[in-house]
Amino acid sequence: MDGHNQGHASNRIDHGQNRTPFVRSDATLRLIFENTPDANLLIEEGLIFDCNQAAIEMLRYGQRKALLSLPTSELSPDVQPDGRSSSAKLAEVIAAAFLKGSQRFEWIAKRSDNTQFPAEVLLTSIPFEDRHILHAVFRDISRRKEAERELSRSRQKEDEFRAGQGRVLEMIARGETIENVLANLVTLIEAQSEGMLCSVLQLSEDGKYIRHGAAPNLPEIYVQAVNGAPIGPKNGSCGTAMFLGKPVIVTDMLTDPLWEDYLELAKLSGLRACWSTPIFSGSGQVLGSFAMYYRQPQAPTGTESRLTEVATHIAGIAIERKRAEEQLRTTQSELAHVARVTTMGELAASIAHEVNQPLGAIVGNADICLSWLDVGNPDLTQLREAIEDIANDGHRASQVILRIRSLVKKQAPEKRPLDLSEVAREVLELVSHEAKRKQVALSSVLGNELPLVHADRVQLQQVLLNLVMNGIEAMNDVDGRKPTLSVMTDRFGDGVIATVTDSGVGFESTKAEQLFKPFHTTKSAGMGMGLAISRSIIEAHGGKLWAEANQDFGASFRFTLPASREGRND
Repeated sequence: MDGHNQGHASNRIDHGQNRTPFVRSDATLRLIFENTPDANLLIEEGLIFDCNQAAIEMLRYGQRKALLSLPTSELSPDVQPDGRSSSAKLAEVIAAAFLKGSQRFEWIAKRSDNTQFPAEVLLTSIPFEDRHILHAVFRDISRRKEAERELSRSRQKEDEFRAGQGRVLEMIARGETIENVLANLVTLIEAQSEGMLCSVLQLSEDGKYIRHGAAPNLPEIYVQAVNGAPIGPKNGSCGTAMFLGKPVIVTDMLTDPLWEDYLELAKLSGLRACWSTPIFSGSGQVLGSFAMYYRQPQAPTGTESRLTEVATHIAGIAIERKRAEEQLRTTQSELAHVARVTTMGELAASIAHEVNQPLGAIVGNADICLSWLDVGNPDLTQLREAIEDIANDGHRASQVILRIRSLVKKQAPEKRPLDLSEVAREVLELVSHEAKRKQVALSSVLGNELPLVHADRVQLQQVLLNLVMNGIEAMNDVDGRKPTLSVMTDRFGDGVIATVTDSGVGFESTKAEQLFKPFHTTKSAGMGMGLAISRSIIEAHGGKLWAEANQDFGASFRFTLPASREGRND
């Protein structure tokens, strides 16, 4: 470690060959100097003139004389990790040691074989007669630095793992598909341990069969074979874990009795170890299982328990949410069906008229045809026209019945590209007689060549039907003005908008949102679910439904829908 006037050092000291060593004057101090585990060097004017055995071994110089008279610059690489030259930095710390008496710092040192290692160095200035001596103590901190690096890597990996968990939970919150959520969860867990494969399997609703969840890196033959397999007391690791409701550890699938019936599958898949843990709901119900696989026989080491805990916890949240959403959709579908049936009941008189009118025409035309046939030599042209009228009226009655059946039939939603104006026309045809019966002037302005919407026809019919019937009923007690109701469809941005406007009693603008609350109704016999169901339907289609009070009287209900990606009606 460079001092001043290195070039004159040989004239002032004899490099330790003829001079009595600095610490040899005191046998006790010499004993301590020689036996301390840290490397000790005595330096004068940049040259080493004494050292202990630990220094010889640490710096790999073989024998003491190889170190004596060696310039301290030989103990450092040219540059330190911060990019500064070793000589410049060393001059600073030496100056600080002379000024303060001592200086402690970390350093990259160099051995005789040019290998480098991190060291903690303590430089102490020792005044001795007219000489300025430095006592340097080197401590190899390679293990400490490696431990620090390992700790840093571990913390970084833990931070990444926590961030990964957060991303999966965010996916659940955003409502992404269960398949995507579980696949990302499995990938995250697999990344924490080299050579480990994972899967999440779900338990069927009836609690009897395995259903595929996610296994992005397992052999496809294994995934397909497991999907649909029954659970039981001897049904592999996962089927048994679900059946028993407790972890099942199989260290070798080729010898474990639980895998006797699946031995060939294990061989074909190249899997040997499978540890499976049940996934539970918040109420303790088994929802599925999380499994770890290895391609060689292996027993748990204990480090996997936290990964299993995280995986089963997040998978449980995802699966439970999926089931809750499915139950909610089922309930909403049932409520929507009840609302449609209720509306059909309200339209009973109009429906009867819509059906009876073509049926009456059919009977009338049939009687005429019979009378012509009875006379003999009927006019075939007139007879054909009458029969064509019968066929047309039959089709008309059939279409009315089909529309009614589609509205009252209990079926799963089926989305497809639809023309909103066409759906509106169908609803207007259905309510036209009801509007006439209640003396409501019904009008419409339906846009042509609107963008198609990706929607379920029956559900859109239900929304429009509910809004139109609400508007008609809102004008039941109106006096002094003619009850009118209009239906309009048009473009709205990249999508479409529908507006139903009435001249009824209206509502206070501050209470618009209250109209959409479940069980809120202004009708004496209403359920109070129509608007709530209609809003849920529109929102499920990616749209928005809201109400506005008109400036003069009445109300307007509007909903928007995004355009279908499958095409446009232009």
